[in-house]
Amino acid sequence: MPSSRRTFLTATAAVASSTLLWSGNCVADLAANENRKFALHAWKRDPSNPIFVPRSEFDASGAQGPCVVLHDGQWWMFYAGIGKDGVQRICLATANPDKPTEWEPHGPILDLGPKQAFDEQGATYPCVHRIGGKWHLYYSGRSSREGKHHFSNYWGIGLAQSDDLRHWKKHSPEPVLQGDGVKEYPDCLALVGLGNIIDLPQSDGRTLHRVYYTLLPGLKDPNYLANGTWHVIEHKICVAAHSYEGIEWSDRRIVLDRRRDVTTEDIGVVGLNVWKTKKGYRGIYTGLGTKFKTYALAEAASHDGLTWDRGTDSGNVSLTLQSGSWDRGMIGYPCVLREQDQMRLFYNGSGGGATGIGMAIANLVE
Repeated sequence: MPSSRRTFLTATAAVASSTLLWSGNCVADLAANENRKFALHAWKRDPSNPIFVPRSEFDASGAQGPCVVLHDGQWWMFYAGIGKDGVQRICLATANPDKPTEWEPHGPILDLGPKQAFDEQGATYPCVHRIGGKWHLYYSGRSSREGKHHFSNYWGIGLAQSDDLRHWKKHSPEPVLQGDGVKEYPDCLALVGLGNIIDLPQSDGRTLHRVYYTLLPGLKDPNYLANGTWHVIEHKICVAAHSYEGIEWSDRRIVLDRRRDVTTEDIGVVGLNVWKTKKGYRGIYTGLGTKFKTYALAEAASHDGLTWDRGTDSGNVSLTLQSGSWDRGMIGYPCVLREQDQMRLFYNGSGGGATGIGMAIANLVE
């Protein structure tokens, strides 16, 4: 997945740079003020960005897909470290929120799987959530499997569990979630995580957990650059599934599809992250479109977390590229933390993590 994306981004970066309007430290695109059906968060980038720059052997080539948990007064950041060998491994770093640029790296926390396993070639896009008295770490495995889908080698999401966030044990050598079960794409097995998990208390006292993840129905085209078929290979969709124990997932359904008539997400939508508000739910996700020729962060609102309002056009884009900055090439893979009346956003910039991880904050929009 990273290699084709980097090719796509590299081939189109010049076009993107020439078509953007820059406006300081917040929203760069004037379209963000047009035809909105709901207010956007006014994200303010941290002046120290990127707050985390990978420097160790295990992440020298990048830190991708951050997932940050606040626990015992510390930030626990899980991410895919891209090592000098080009392999992605789930890594951990910790920091005091009062010192957001001083991270202690702890290195990889999981071994890759054996030959033929779903995670034999890499592990990426962590999602950490507490379920049933244990910490659950979901991650996307990369294998040697090939098929008709462009990302066929991403066919499983695995699970590891922990009591203390430091020491992890795989639940099984097999994935707990695959791409099957989505009725609109019955033959698509390709998927990655990039979303998050929310808790839904039930009337019988139990908690139903909803996971948001990314289905990858894009088909192969070896000549996609010449053919201009990015929308074919990079077709990506946000999906939800439900579980009581966090192991068996059911009721899989599309919750966010690309909009072919909206140029900020006419190629794909990726990694919906959701949080509860007084009026319902809000979400932030990565849109991939022909307008910017890369990723930008967009927002959505919902009454139930399943059916989403994104406005009528590209006015839902809330964070775009910033000229001359570490995130001038792309903005994607968001992770949000709610802090009373404020939202904190962690995200990747240029190169899908090659330049590190940045942070932004905004007042909560209900």
